[in-house]
Amino acid sequence: MFYLCLSKPCIEAKIMKAIAVIILFPFFAFFISNTCFGQDFVISKNTQLPYNLTSEVSLFKDSTAKLSLFQVSRIDFQKSSKDYFLFPYSDDVFWVKVSLTNNDSKIKDWILVWTNPLIEQLDFYISDSTGKSFLHKQQKIITSERDKTFIGQDPKFLFELSSQQTKSIYIKLTSKRGHYSKLMLHSKDSYQKTRLDDYAGQGFLNGFIFFRLLLVLVLSFFVVKDRAFRLYSLYAVIRTFTYWGFINIAGPLFTNNPDLAKKIDFLFYNSATLGAGLFILVTFAVGKFHKSYSYFVFAITAFNVFINAIIFFDYQWYWLKAGAFTIVFSSACYVGINLYFVIKKTAFSKYYAILLIWGLLSPFLLYIRLLGWIEFQPLFLLSYYLFWAEFFFFVFFLGRIFKNSEMIKNISEQKLNFNLEQNARLKELDSIKTKFFTNISHEFRTPLTLLVGPIDELQKKYPQEGIIAVMQRNLLRLQSLIDQLLDISKLDAGEMKLKLEEVDLNQFLNQLFASFESLAQSKNIIFNHSQSENSEFALFDIDKLEKIVTNLLSNAFKFTPENGRVSVRIDYKAVQMVLRVQDSGIGIDVERLAHIFDRFYQVDDFTQRLQEGTGIGLALVKELVDLLNGKVEVSSELGKGTTFTVYLPFKSIEKLSKPATQANRESILPETFIQPKDIEVENDEQSIMLIVEDNADLRDFVASIFVNQYQLILAVDGEDGLEKAIKFVPDIVISDLMMPRLDGLGLCEKLKNDERTNHIPVVMLTAKASLADRLIGLEHGADDYLSKPFNKQELQIRVSNLINQRQVLRDKFARQAVVVVEKTEEKIQTIDELFIQKAQKVINRHLAESTFDVEKFAGEMSLSSVQLRRKLKAITGQTITEFVRNYRLEIAAAMLKKGEGTVSEIAYQVGFDSMPYFSKVFQDKYGKTASEWE
Repeated sequence: MFYLCLSKPCIEAKIMKAIAVIILFPFFAFFISNTCFGQDFVISKNTQLPYNLTSEVSLFKDSTAKLSLFQVSRIDFQKSSKDYFLFPYSDDVFWVKVSLTNNDSKIKDWILVWTNPLIEQLDFYISDSTGKSFLHKQQKIITSERDKTFIGQDPKFLFELSSQQTKSIYIKLTSKRGHYSKLMLHSKDSYQKTRLDDYAGQGFLNGFIFFRLLLVLVLSFFVVKDRAFRLYSLYAVIRTFTYWGFINIAGPLFTNNPDLAKKIDFLFYNSATLGAGLFILVTFAVGKFHKSYSYFVFAITAFNVFINAIIFFDYQWYWLKAGAFTIVFSSACYVGINLYFVIKKTAFSKYYAILLIWGLLSPFLLYIRLLGWIEFQPLFLLSYYLFWAEFFFFVFFLGRIFKNSEMIKNISEQKLNFNLEQNARLKELDSIKTKFFTNISHEFRTPLTLLVGPIDELQKKYPQEGIIAVMQRNLLRLQSLIDQLLDISKLDAGEMKLKLEEVDLNQFLNQLFASFESLAQSKNIIFNHSQSENSEFALFDIDKLEKIVTNLLSNAFKFTPENGRVSVRIDYKAVQMVLRVQDSGIGIDVERLAHIFDRFYQVDDFTQRLQEGTGIGLALVKELVDLLNGKVEVSSELGKGTTFTVYLPFKSIEKLSKPATQANRESILPETFIQPKDIEVENDEQSIMLIVEDNADLRDFVASIFVNQYQLILAVDGEDGLEKAIKFVPDIVISDLMMPRLDGLGLCEKLKNDERTNHIPVVMLTAKASLADRLIGLEHGADDYLSKPFNKQELQIRVSNLINQRQVLRDKFARQAVVVVEKTEEKIQTIDELFIQKAQKVINRHLAESTFDVEKFAGEMSLSSVQLRRKLKAITGQTITEFVRNYRLEIAAAMLKKGEGTVSEIAYQVGFDSMPYFSKVFQDKYGKTASEWE
């Protein structure tokens, strides 16, 4: 029975249901179409195989990664809207679902292919004809021996689907790595045809890659010796394994373990930019780019290596994604850098930069698609073409690379031949130099012999004459230098032989040490020496031992300041003597330690070295130690001292065949250190001379020339001379050029740039006698230049001329106290005129002050009273009081001429508070009274 309800509540309910159906029907239709109907695909006779099933399937993301097939089968899937898959980097599991119906009875065997060989794990579930039970197959990265080839293997699943049969298929995707793929349906025939095509394409590509790899390795090892090509060869090796990592060839080559294979694959394909980074780093180093660029590229490379390493210990999706980001970022940076190399035509990467650009663009495009930034399907094809472009340009540039390599080879051969010729010439010059030194040294010995004998006789006849002792000391020093030159020549010629003799080493060395005691006392240096044995009998070449010890100790005393310490320790072992010389001197810079045994090398600068020397001593020590089959070592620290350790083998004997004789050798030590004492300047009437010379004998000789004419001040080096010049303000300075701490040029420059001393004439004494050296000295302000050895009378005349020139200037300034300023305003003023002008300005400020005294005057001139007195005396010949009084009188005379006041008014205005005194000094200066002057 049909009942129609017409009541008001019933009608309202029906109306609400109708509205709900109208509103919700589109939503349900869309949902059903995406969750149910899209899962069925009918295979017909017209289906073109292989067929891309990607757009026919449905997808589900299992964020828990724990759901079973039974649980998943009851969950709604989302229909795929694209004809490709792009799965992100994550721990999620993805399910793919499709239902297949076969309407073609001819084909029963089918194959599903997942088109990405790097998928970590696929689980394939296919239902039976009833749809109630499922067959399960699992596949990981292919590593089996049967499937390992140089052709990448995509995962595949074989199944049966007969005509008019329907089966449901679920595919479970487990992979932390993001990847791009498709699901392709094949028959056996279409699969075989596709595989044959893949074999042809990939076989050709792999063959070409392998050929390039073999070619660059052979060329880099045997043909092209260019560093740039070898770096590119390394890059090519890395790129080859990068490609094999992308198609799952690299991993299976090394292991059958799928989990390890996926890590190895990652190691190689994530190194896509590593070779380019290394190439750029070397280019930066060769091209001398700023270090910040190298640090930037090194940081990228280091992070890339870090990611590659950490994956082996912690295989997580975020490290995999970080690796992808690194490839994109580094590719972009390296492409930009190589473009810069191309634009700037950087020589080292002239051709390779273009190859690197093509090679880097390929992984860049591949990874920006993999990261999902740009889902543009042709990117993969474009990346593939760019990969091929690198090969094309490699072949194109190979000829140019050969040509460039040949040119570099020719240039290298030319340089080698040139260097060989230069070495031959240098050897010839060295031989000529050695012969010259040998001959000249022998020639020196004859006149030296003729000098030593007569001087010894004079010393016996006139024992009180100090100059004879100076001559003896310097003759012995000259003889020692000649002996050293001869020793060097003999060592070069191989003529120096060992002369072993029986000796008590302890006694011999104690005598040698004793000869240094006086030198230690004169320099206030504590000198300690000790030996491990009271006597040690041995066969030894004592002449060479003496030269070794003497040179080492001389050096130690030379570079150790007053109140320092020098110690020697001898340790005798079974067949070896260890000599250790230690000092508390200035020390040696670490960078210079490697050169101190080189001939003629000196630790300090040639013009500013701390002590005199030839650079022969330590070289002779090293060569003598080598001759004795020993070894010498040195350690040093700046400001703390130096230690020389010598190891010398010797043959010990039980006793001497004859008693040891007392050695009676002549001293060949450096001259005794004499610190000149400051003098008290007794008066301003006698001129003061400052003599700056580091050689005590020469300093005393120059002083003896002028001792009766000047008050003498002696200085041992430039620093000492500068201090004394400022303190005493001498009338003239005689200075050596090469001195410790501050050389003559530096001293002269400082004197001429200091207002207190810029008026003092300087005479430079030097052994550097060339015109260029003289010009350098004059440029630094030297007033005269005299070469060593100099004539005593010539030095006296030159000094006298400079003093007379100063006297002329003094007379000029004495006559013109005021007029100087007026006449020099419009012309270039001398240093002396500027000083006088400054002094006059100071007096003008205190002109009316009768209490204006010397101390106040000196203070405003920024000088001490002694410095002001000496400088004014040197320039004007007047004392400070005379200078101020005469200047005031000049001002008063000018004012009286102009009638600017009465005599008494003007006297008070110029600082005279006593009229009788003003009248007296005015008449003394001008020969008239002030009233008559008006």
